[in-house]
Order: sequence, then C-alpha cells, then structure tokens
Amino acid sequence: MKKYLWLVVVASAAVASCGLFKKPILMDGVIDEKVRMDEADNPAKKLMIKEELGGRRIQLFDLTVKEVTESTNIDYDFCVIADVQTKKGAVECHIYSSNVKTVSRLVKGKSKIDVTGEFGRFFTLLDNYYTRLEIVKASITIK
Repeated sequence: MKKYLWLVVVASAAVASCGLFKKPILMDGVIDEKVRMDEADNPAKKLMIKEELGGRRIQLFDLTVKEVTESTNIDYDFCVIADVQTKKGAVECHIYSSNVKTVSRLVKGKSKIDVTGEFGRFFTLLDNYYTRLEIVKASITIK
C-alpha cells in the first residue's frame, strides 16, 4: 500500500511541476508569433501558433504598473495593467495573478515589477496600441 501511495505522491508532484518546464519567451518573441498569426491565412495555422504560445512561459522585466483594476477574467479577482514598448508599437499587458497580497502592494504609476506567466490571448481594440496581451497564472515580483 505504501508503494502505491508513494507512486501517487511522485506522480502528483510531477504533474504540478509541469509548468516549470515550459520554455521561456520574451515580449519580442511573443510579437513575432503575433505577426505570424496575422500573416497566416489558414485558421488551423493560427490555432497551432496560439497553442505553441500556450506552451511557453512569458517573461517580462522592469514594467511600471499602469493600473490595477477589477478583473474581467472570471478566474481572477484583479488585473494588473502595464505597457511594454516593442518594435511594432505599444503593447498593453493585462496580467492576472492569484496572489492578492502582492497585487495589493502595487502602486499605480510607481511600482516596478517583473512578471512570469502563461499566454492567455491577444485582443485588439481601436486605439493606439498594437495589441493587448493577456497573461494568466502570473507570478509578480515587486522590485
């Protein structure tokens, strides 16, 4: 019985740590993938690119918190918004984290953060941003 229990514990730990083995990607790489998606005529190709992004861990460094708002994502209570300048223009990042304690310490316009999280989706509105990026399951580090 103990052998089976040990096997279950090891298997659970392996499944829980799968997110740690995702390959990291920086914002320039994310934008390159967005360009590939925009250029693809085939919707299946777009889906494959999106799934590839979902298998990567997005890393952003030295962001200034633009705003902390209530979340529009039903899985999270709050959303941290920050802008990133890229070669294609400004990208607004909507960062979702379950760590309410860290989010509560952020100060609009002053806090500098590093973020690591999973790709959620791209969304675009009619404004001055190249695109908007949703980052979920984020780990936020205040500098």
